[in-house]
Amino acid sequence: MSEHRTCQNCKSQFTIEPEDFDFYRKIGLSRPAPEQSTVRGSLPNHVGFGTKPRTQGGAWAEPYSPQANSGSWAPTWCPECRTQRRMSWRNMWHLFKKADALTGQEIFSAFPPESPVKIYDRDYWWTDAWNPIEYGREIDWAKPFIQQVHELILAVPLPAHSIYNTSNCQYCTNANGIKNCYLTRGATDTEDCAYVIWDHASKQCLDSHMTERCELGYNNVNATRCYKAFSCINCEDCQETILCKDCNGCSSCLGCVGLRGKSYYLFNQPYSKEDYARAIKELGLDSWAGWEKCAARAREAWLSFPVKFIQGLQNARVSGDYIYNSKNTHASWRVHGAEDCKFCFNLLSGPVKDCYDYSNWGQGSELLYECLVCGDQTYNLKFCWNCLGGAKNIQYSIFCPGASNVFGCVGIRKTEYCILNKQYSKEEYEKLVPKLIEFMNTRPYVDKGGRTYKYGEFFPAELSPFPYNVSEAYEWYPKSREEVLAEGWAWKEAEKRSYQPTLKAENLPGRISEAEKDMTNKVIECAHAGRSCNQECTEAFRIIPQEFEFLKRFDLPLPRLCPNCRHYERLKHRNLPKLWHRRCACRGNLSSPDDDKILSSSDISKYRNTAKHFHDGKPCPNEFETSYPPERPEIVYCEQCYNSEVA
Repeated sequence: MSEHRTCQNCKSQFTIEPEDFDFYRKIGLSRPAPEQSTVRGSLPNHVGFGTKPRTQGGAWAEPYSPQANSGSWAPTWCPECRTQRRMSWRNMWHLFKKADALTGQEIFSAFPPESPVKIYDRDYWWTDAWNPIEYGREIDWAKPFIQQVHELILAVPLPAHSIYNTSNCQYCTNANGIKNCYLTRGATDTEDCAYVIWDHASKQCLDSHMTERCELGYNNVNATRCYKAFSCINCEDCQETILCKDCNGCSSCLGCVGLRGKSYYLFNQPYSKEDYARAIKELGLDSWAGWEKCAARAREAWLSFPVKFIQGLQNARVSGDYIYNSKNTHASWRVHGAEDCKFCFNLLSGPVKDCYDYSNWGQGSELLYECLVCGDQTYNLKFCWNCLGGAKNIQYSIFCPGASNVFGCVGIRKTEYCILNKQYSKEEYEKLVPKLIEFMNTRPYVDKGGRTYKYGEFFPAELSPFPYNVSEAYEWYPKSREEVLAEGWAWKEAEKRSYQPTLKAENLPGRISEAEKDMTNKVIECAHAGRSCNQECTEAFRIIPQEFEFLKRFDLPLPRLCPNCRHYERLKHRNLPKLWHRRCACRGNLSSPDDDKILSSSDISKYRNTAKHFHDGKPCPNEFETSYPPERPEIVYCEQCYNSEVA
């Protein structure tokens, strides 16, 4: 049966379901639990990833007492806090210059210069010119084991950044198999792209986020297999579309929303091919003023049409958002090809099976728990970061490609039976691991906030090699400098910049056809410069040649914001990994204002249906978990009502 516990970190209550215990037993963390009774309490309105929605007459239980069921292991942090802790160990897209521990030369690095870790050039790190086994050490039974792993992390050089099998991609990070890319991060098999974050197999795209197999795209968010799509959101299999949202299989459309298989539509109205071309020209999209006016009109049109409570396709029994080709996967966000998974994020390619609390990558991973940036045929990993390439049976280790049967190791490659980088015989290793796990439970690490880390907890955020505001956790769970320091975590102060802009954004030419030939040599002041901006504004930027040629080819206006600010502007169109329990906003064919009392004010829809729904003229009774919070302006429909309205 379900158990209810109090998070060690945020003190909120969360639920552990029977299937969760089944998973913990499967990966060797939990033993069968006896029956446990609970005392009912009040339920909070907000439902986060991993918490169970309110049921009729529903309630939370009182905090669970570990002593009452000592045979049943379970996490002591709630799912959201576990995600935040894990993400504090990942720098998604920042690049710095840091001294190479071998040569002393400054090289591009994912680790800021003040980070205490040592780094080697990425290509050198992968060679056999150095041996991580030489850093091996004995277990110190008088010191918490997590502390010993941290000391090893500070001793063993790490690769300057996570990037593999790349060509001509000097300014990229967190990527695999990419070619000829510039400032492209979190990508696989991407080619000839710039300022793209989270992509798979796209070509010649710029300024995009969460894209897959797109070509000649610009400023898109969550686009799949689109060609010549500009400023589109949540679109699939579209071509030559502009400022469209939630359109599938469409071509030659502008400012549209919720269309399927349509061509030559302008703001959801059909046109002939000739009239469409004429109307597009009259909009003046080649000018900054014309583009901004059209974009504002499109955003207003998008809000007038319902959205489905979840972004997903070809799923069975799933919950979360941005889920595709998956089954029995819950409380997960942006996953592909997942099966029997929960609390998973950013798994760009499957298959992924039997994984919990797993973030970033995928590609043939099975039985992973509390892992980050692991993938490519990995098996049975727990509490790991950057273990890949056939890694298996690994715990509490980082950067261990192809290794197996290692515990608390750093930088071990294609090696087995190691603890703290010291190699043992198979028999010695198998005797030491149970003893070590027992030691971690009796002598846990305690962080500055008094939180204990026994066996079963991921590494503490205070030991992360990244300042909190450099990590991906900051993007999902923003905190002020004061809040971060109060937690005992690191904070990176903003660098003083000495750029001397030669051109203000407001003085950029209105049309790219009017731009001077030396535009790529200009230092442009970001439109946010000098203002209170929380988007990591660089204050000034350049238009790179690849970007200038692309914009000129398609008569698109020059950007007024620096790449960082443009990235944060795109993030506004992406839902965050949090869930709220809501009711479908479909009102049926109601006409009496008094009938609206049936719905909460946040769920009342002013949209009038165009088709008959299963609930006829009454409000839809369906309820769901969605990543659209109640204060958002979108009209959120259940899948049945949404499918009735899409054209």
